[in-house]
Amino acid sequence: MSQLYDLSEISQQNGKGGKPCWLIIKGNVYDVTKFLDDHPGGGELLLEYGGKDATKAFNKAGHSSDAEKDLKQYKIGEVNPTGSAAAPIQTQPKSNANASSPTSTDLPAASPMEAKKSSGFCCC
Repeated sequence: MSQLYDLSEISQQNGKGGKPCWLIIKGNVYDVTKFLDDHPGGGELLLEYGGKDATKAFNKAGHSSDAEKDLKQYKIGEVNPTGSAAAPIQTQPKSNANASSPTSTDLPAASPMEAKKSSGFCCC
């Protein structure tokens, strides 16, 4: 079984201030700190996604099958699907004249990762 990491823990590993640079790709967690200098697109691209889900950007970049194989050596675990930071994504309620509007206390707070996901976050 792989090590499980909560989104809150992953988000802290953003590559800034001497911290490691972790990425989420397809539900897996990768420590790419040692790959920053060797990344063909530059380490800045990886740092842009430090502590975040880089799945869409990884897929859009059109990585070769060799790149996908090489990625495996950096895998440190998986995202914990039941972690405390995995709150449901908020959706805008549909307008209904008979229903009362929910207040801010009725809705769960979204994690920073979910806020990025719902905003159309993309690197390219």
